[in-house]
Amino acid sequence: MISSLLSCPNCNWQTTCGEEQIATRLRTLGLLRRAPHPPEELVAELLRSNVSRLACDQCASVGLLLLAPADDRDDDDWQQAVVCEVCRKPIPRERLEIFPKAKRCVACQGVADRGEDQDAPDFCPKCGALVELRVSQASGITRYKQFCTGTPSCRL
Repeated sequence: MISSLLSCPNCNWQTTCGEEQIATRLRTLGLLRRAPHPPEELVAELLRSNVSRLACDQCASVGLLLLAPADDRDDDDWQQAVVCEVCRKPIPRERLEIFPKAKRCVACQGVADRGEDQDAPDFCPKCGALVELRVSQASGITRYKQFCTGTPSCRL
């Protein structure tokens, strides 16, 4: 299994990609379209020859650098970075040593523990019922409006 470290020279963003993530990035360039499970050597060669065409996930600039894989640089046997399910940043190795099944970084977990979660439902300011987003019934351009789910429903 191959593992590569991609880095952006503009914003110093870095990510460790396994074979599946590398194949996904190469498919965005129009490569490997027909092969569901391409050979490891082909993926590695295509990555080496097309890394300058890949875009940074953070600043969207084209021209990433291919650094030595994380396995070659460290004595640890961490094969892939685990990313936070909310902010998509790598979870620090120290946190994963303590909490091996952690899905969120410290900052995002703190926000969720305090109850300030971004996915919290909206409530009607008039009656306190849940508010849902619906497609408006007007003709023309599709628009979305918030509707109160209370009985009777309030006009927002």
